[in-house]
Amino acid sequence: MVFNYGECYQVFNEKNQAVPTTKNFLSGQYTKSYQLQIKGKIGMIGIVFRPAAINTIFGLPMYEFSNIRMNLYDVLGKEIDQIQNRIAEAKTYQERIDILDNYLLIKALKSDKKPDRTDYTANLIVQKKGIINVSELMDDLYVCRPQFERQFLQKVGVSPKYYARIRRIGYLCSIMANQRWKINDWHDLIYQMGYYDQSHFIKEFTAFTGKSPSLYLKNNVELLNYLNS
Repeated sequence: MVFNYGECYQVFNEKNQAVPTTKNFLSGQYTKSYQLQIKGKIGMIGIVFRPAAINTIFGLPMYEFSNIRMNLYDVLGKEIDQIQNRIAEAKTYQERIDILDNYLLIKALKSDKKPDRTDYTANLIVQKKGIINVSELMDDLYVCRPQFERQFLQKVGVSPKYYARIRRIGYLCSIMANQRWKINDWHDLIYQMGYYDQSHFIKEFTAFTGKSPSLYLKNNVELLNYLNS
C-alpha cells in the first residue's frame, strides 16, 4: 500500500512498455520484473504487509491484485482521500507513519477475520526464506490440498509453492548484496538455497528478475557498490 505525496513515477513492464500508475495504489504479489523511472521531487510512504495480512484486515481477494498497481480510492473508497490529505499536510516522516499506524489499527480492530492456517503457512514461508518443502508442510497441517491452495490464493495471491519461490529469490538477492558473492562463484550459494543444479538456479533467477545472475550483479548499482568496495 503506497501513498505518494510527491511527483508520480513511471513503471515499465518486462516488455519495456510504460504502465500507467496512480498516485496512491495497492499492489499484490509481483511475479514479473519491472523497472521504475523516477523524476522530479519524490515523496512517498508505504506499508509492506505480511503476505496474508491485507486479506485478513480488509477482506480483499489478493489474486485480483497480482502484478498490478490498483488505485486505492477504487479499492477502499473515499476514506483514502482523507488519509492522503493528512499525509500530504504532515510535516515529518514520523507524523506520516503515525497516521498510517492509527489507520491500520482501527481497520484491524474492526475486522471480523482472524489469522488462520493460511496466515501461519505464509508467515512460516517468510521465516524460512522460501527454503521449505511446501508439500511436506501441508501434510503436517493435515489440510485438504486443493481447498488449502484455493484459500492461499485468496489470501496471498499466488500458490504456496510459488510464494516460496518468490521469497527464496528475494532472500537470494539480499545474500548476493550483503555477502559480496563473486560473479562466477555460485556453487556454495546454489547449495545453500536448495537448487538442483546451476542451470536450475539460473533459470529460476532469470525468470523472476529478468536478468541472469551475472548480468544482475553487473547492472545493479547497489550490488555494484558492494563489489567495488
